[in-house]
Amino acid sequence: MFPSTDPDWRAVLLHPLAVAAVLLLPIVFLLGPLPIDETRYLAVAWEMRQTGEFLVPHLNGATYAHKPPLLFWLINAGWLLTGVHAWTARAMTLLCSLASLVLMQRLALRLTGSTATARTSMWLLLGAIYFALFSNAIMFDVPLATCVLLAMHGILDLANARTRRGVLVTGGAIGLGILVKGPVMLLDVAFVALAAPWWSADRLAGRRGRYFGAFALSILVGALIGLAWAVPAALHGGEAYARAIFLNQTLDRIGGVKGTSAHGRPVWWYLVVFPLMLLPWPLMLRAGATKLRELATETPWRFGVAWVLPTFVAFSLVAGKQPHYLLPTIPGVALLLAFARERGALRLRAGAFGAFLVLFGAATAALPWLAPKLPSLAFAADVSPLWGCLIVAIGGALAIGRMRLVQPAGAAVAMVAVGLAIKLAVLQGSGDRYDIRALATRIHDAQEAGRPVVHLGWHHGVFEFAGRLTQPVPALDTLEAFQAWAHEHPDGYVVSFYRRFRFRADPVYAQKFRGGEVSMWNAADALASGVDPASSHAGDEPDESDD
Repeated sequence: MFPSTDPDWRAVLLHPLAVAAVLLLPIVFLLGPLPIDETRYLAVAWEMRQTGEFLVPHLNGATYAHKPPLLFWLINAGWLLTGVHAWTARAMTLLCSLASLVLMQRLALRLTGSTATARTSMWLLLGAIYFALFSNAIMFDVPLATCVLLAMHGILDLANARTRRGVLVTGGAIGLGILVKGPVMLLDVAFVALAAPWWSADRLAGRRGRYFGAFALSILVGALIGLAWAVPAALHGGEAYARAIFLNQTLDRIGGVKGTSAHGRPVWWYLVVFPLMLLPWPLMLRAGATKLRELATETPWRFGVAWVLPTFVAFSLVAGKQPHYLLPTIPGVALLLAFARERGALRLRAGAFGAFLVLFGAATAALPWLAPKLPSLAFAADVSPLWGCLIVAIGGALAIGRMRLVQPAGAAVAMVAVGLAIKLAVLQGSGDRYDIRALATRIHDAQEAGRPVVHLGWHHGVFEFAGRLTQPVPALDTLEAFQAWAHEHPDGYVVSFYRRFRFRADPVYAQKFRGGEVSMWNAADALASGVDPASSHAGDEPDESDD
C-alpha cells in the first residue's frame, strides 16, 4: 500500500502557530485600543496619515520624538489595505508574533538539530504570559523581539562563515530594530555576538578577526539604515527634535531622569518582575542541578546564556525600567528551557501552576465584591464572576491531570487561554471605561462647528484617533491658563480626566474613564462655577509618560 498523502489535520490544528492564531486572533477584532499607550500610538499613526508627514512623527500637532516611525509606517501601510481601523494595528503586531514563533523554531533547530527541541521552544515562547499578553498589543516590543530573533539568525550565519548573508541579515535586523524602538536594539543583540568565541569556539578557530570585522560591518549597515531616516528627520524636525532622537531619549532612560519618561526603578526590580513575565514556567519546571551542569559546555546552552544573562544585567543597571523592555529576551529563555527540557535537565510539574490558576481565578471571580471596598479596583466592579470560574476550571483541569502532563504544549495552551479570558473580562467588565469614542466624536463635532476645545492636563492624544480629529486639542497645565483661554473663547469647551480639574458646573457630557471619569463642560459655565473645592487639591496618578 502506498502511504497516505492526506494531511494530518490533527497535527496542523495542534501546531503552535495554529493554536496561537485561534486564541490570539479574537482580541484583534474584539478589543478596542486601550488608553493611554495604544490610543497614543494610533493617534501618531493617524496624524501621519492626515498630514502626509511620514518623515517626522507628530502627536497633537507637535513633533513626537519618543519613538522611531517604523510601527507607524506599518500601521499606515495596513490602512491602505483595510481602511482605517484599530484592529489593523493589532493584526500587524500579531503577524510579528507569529513570525517570532517561526524564527524561534528555526533558531532552535539550527542550534540543536532537534525538531523536538524546536517545537518545544515555540510552546515555551507562546506560553510565557507576557509574550501571550503582548502578542496582539499595539506596542513596539513584539516587533522589536522579531527583529532581535532575526538578528540572532544573522549572528549564527556569521559564526558559520556565511559572511555575506550574515552581514545582510544581522545588519538589516539591527536597522529595522532601530527604526522600531531605537538604539536599544544593539543592547539586545550585542552580547551574544561578542560572546561568539565562547559559544562557538570551534567554528571561529582561525577566523575571529574576520568574524568580528563582519559583525562590525553589520552594525554599520544597521546604523546606516537607522540614520537614513534619522538624519533627514532631524533636519526637518528642528533642533529640539534632533536633540531628542539622538540624545535625550536614550540618555534619559539610562540615567532615569526624574520628570521624564525614564521610569526610574531600583537595580533589583527585574529580579522580581522577570519571573512573573515567564509564568507558568517558573512554577512548572523543576531542574536537576547535575544535568544542568552537564549542559554548560554545549553550544545551544551557551548561546542562550550569552543572550539572556548579560542583557538582563545591563537592563538592570539602566535606571529606566519597564517590564516590556525585557520582552525580547524571552525567546532566549525559551531556547534555554527547551534545550534543557529535551536533554532531561528539566522536568514538568503542573500541580503548582494548576493551584495558582485556581487561586487567581477565585480572586478574579471575587472582583465584583472586592471592587467596592478598594478604589483601585473600581474599574473591575462589573467583571462577571464567570471569567474567574473559567480560570478556576482551567487550573483545576491542570491540577487533576498533572500526572499526564509531560509536554509543555498543554500548559502553554492553558496560559494563552487564561490571557484570552483576562482580556475578554476587561472587554466585558469595563463597559465604556476604555472606549472614548463618544466623547471624541463630540470633540470632533465641536471642532467642525468652529467651537474650540481645550483639555486641562496632558491628554496623551487619547481622543485623536477615536474621534478622527483633524485639529490638535490644546493642553493647558493650570487653572490660570484655562481662565485666560476661557475669557478669549467663551463659546468653547473644556475637557479633563484629571480629578483635580473637576468644575462645579454640570458637564455637557461625562463618562467613566479608566479608574476615574472624563467630562466635557461649556467653557463659560466652567469659568463661572470654578473648581469644586472638594477636588481642587485631589491627587492624580502621575501621567503615564511615553515609553
